[in-house]
Amino acid sequence: MTRKNPNHIFFNPNVNTLKPYVPGQQTNDTEYVKLNTNENPFGPSPRVKETIIQFLENSESQLRLYPEPESDSLRKVIAQKFSIRDDEVFVGNGSDEVLSLCFLSFFAERGTLSFPELTYSFYPSIAKLFKIPFSTFKLKKDFSLDLNFVDQKSASIIFPNPNAVTGIALPVKKIESFVCKNPNKLIIIDEAYADFNRASCVPLIKKYSNLLVIQTFSKSRGMAGLRIGICFGNSYLINGLRSVKNSFNSYPIDSLANIAAISAIQDESWFEKNISMIIEIRSYFMLELEKLGFKVLPSSANFVLATHPVIKAKVLREYLNLNKILVRHFPNTIVSNWLRITIGTRENCNLILTVLKQKISEVK
Repeated sequence: MTRKNPNHIFFNPNVNTLKPYVPGQQTNDTEYVKLNTNENPFGPSPRVKETIIQFLENSESQLRLYPEPESDSLRKVIAQKFSIRDDEVFVGNGSDEVLSLCFLSFFAERGTLSFPELTYSFYPSIAKLFKIPFSTFKLKKDFSLDLNFVDQKSASIIFPNPNAVTGIALPVKKIESFVCKNPNKLIIIDEAYADFNRASCVPLIKKYSNLLVIQTFSKSRGMAGLRIGICFGNSYLINGLRSVKNSFNSYPIDSLANIAAISAIQDESWFEKNISMIIEIRSYFMLELEKLGFKVLPSSANFVLATHPVIKAKVLREYLNLNKILVRHFPNTIVSNWLRITIGTRENCNLILTVLKQKISEVK
């Protein structure tokens, strides 16, 4: 007879109902080509490495000190880049922490939250953690977002642009129209992939007090390992976010991440070159997949979503895995027969194309 674990009585009862977010498979095996978590294949700006080396050379005196509580030096550089004020910028430990703080600060106890039925799966996890009621709105048949499908009774809305699973982006003008028509709803745009679309809603925060925009250094700036996220909004909302942050963690960004992020922001020429390279490889990869018979969604991100008319996505994922290539598969969703593939280097893309050709030839 199995004895029941008595420790369950110490948990918040809500813990037993949670279904935590499951990230893409991580591996330290360098033989694998990792195209499953949308990391930047080119890494960060060389200036970031130089800054880190300089920091470590003086680390004895630096590391004994606490970091800046509000990341003031980084916020100043970010504000200058986006032509906004420092008090319209919030910095957190990765965009996931920023998202969590936003859910707690703005969505909890304010009514129903609405987000797409197919999107970043972290959203329902956070909502359940904070007991935020939520509803999802359907996508169009082509998997694009239609904000007309949003539940009008919802108090808040969040969605990525481009969308996290499909890579499809909404024009900024359509988003602005929606924000303008819904002044009593708080709207958050998650722009983790916006740099690959060369379009952002950040300028809209000057016009609309019901809008927040979240970005990350993990994708376009190649710094997923340092965990830096940003939130943009009017000073009133940002101050509220800071109050919540300071109620449980006064130092979310460490000193190393802070100075590395400043270096990344300041290297604009590297950033533009990096984005252009990934967009160019994306176009090439999408075209080559289509030549192999795949249907590929029009991506504005650093990944593509593709499906083959004959071979199931699960079979392709397993075959790629056997060949040391990791991609992302989303079973039990409306894209269960699609694969999400990160845009890697051209060599990465040619390798996966070669392996896919081999599998397709076996079926023929």
